[in-house]
Amino acid sequence: MSWMRFSLLFVFAAMVTNLPIDAHAGGPQGLTAYRPQHGAGYFPFARTGVPEDLEEDPDLGPGIRVNGAEEVDPEGEDDLIELVVERGSSEAVFALERSDPALSVWTTREKRPETELAFTGSRSETLVFSEAGQLTLWVEWNGTAPAFPVLSLLTPAAVVVDRVVFHAFTSLVVALGGENQVPQLPVLPTTGTYRLATDLYGLGWDVLARDEDEVSRNGSGAVYDEIVNAIRNRSVGELAIFGYSHGGGSTYDLCRRLVVNRLGIGTFSINFTAYIDAIENDSSIDIQMELRRPPTTVFHGNYYQSGSFRDGFLDGGPVLGSDPPPSGLNVEDMAWGEGATHWTIDDFDAMQGLIQAALQDRTRR
Repeated sequence: MSWMRFSLLFVFAAMVTNLPIDAHAGGPQGLTAYRPQHGAGYFPFARTGVPEDLEEDPDLGPGIRVNGAEEVDPEGEDDLIELVVERGSSEAVFALERSDPALSVWTTREKRPETELAFTGSRSETLVFSEAGQLTLWVEWNGTAPAFPVLSLLTPAAVVVDRVVFHAFTSLVVALGGENQVPQLPVLPTTGTYRLATDLYGLGWDVLARDEDEVSRNGSGAVYDEIVNAIRNRSVGELAIFGYSHGGGSTYDLCRRLVVNRLGIGTFSINFTAYIDAIENDSSIDIQMELRRPPTTVFHGNYYQSGSFRDGFLDGGPVLGSDPPPSGLNVEDMAWGEGATHWTIDDFDAMQGLIQAALQDRTRR
């Protein structure tokens, strides 16, 4: 454990409460927080609970978006985090304690009128459970980022039964699949970009996994709009964007538009980009290699293969200024990448591991 991580955990312990905490190891009583929703639900990811042993981890624990006053949710409110409370014993009585009044709790996902949980000071009203002893709540963060608000489950004797530490997202990860690839559940083993996106989502990032067709040739579209909304209204200041095939071309187009419009968007940095056998995306039949480095990116990874008759000689290529230097990695030079084609390069676990490690080193959650 690094000294910085130790210090953060020490601060969390100090800021939450000086009350005793009851041992809790995933038993019948306690809190379970879930990863973020997207639009009308969790798709394109499965509903994913944060493991008990990670609930207080400042990186791997539950993330929460800043729900700014002007935040836009075209498909409905999706910035609140689902929190399930298990009562255990039918006689158990509980309330919640929050570390910051900017942390609101609702009994409805859509924040319907008169469904906000009332707090007196830092403590909520007594929780009302179903006959099954369970209660589903929705947690909202109206503060800033970075921040680490805490929610604790208390007994009437002020004993902390369980607690979760939220990290307010400061970044957004964007994953763009290739031509004719669309996000699906369960994620297909042949769509490596979406497999990687799913892994990152499970590790605590806010991830936008989208079809590359949602990025036009000038970079505009639904993906661009969501990024701009996140920067303006959700305190997002760091971006990580990667794509496969035409998704690589769309990565370039998206970054170019963000940079051109930077002054009208707000403050942000493109900390990480990556191409997986990138092809320019001026049309659905474009077969031109994407050899341009995304503008202003702090780090760019480039992974490609040399086309052959097996894939119609369709391939990405070297991009100057990429990692590994000077222009990226031809995966066919690696033992694990031998025999790669344009249709299979995105599915190599080793390559996905390289992208994940590089992103993790350069992008805060």
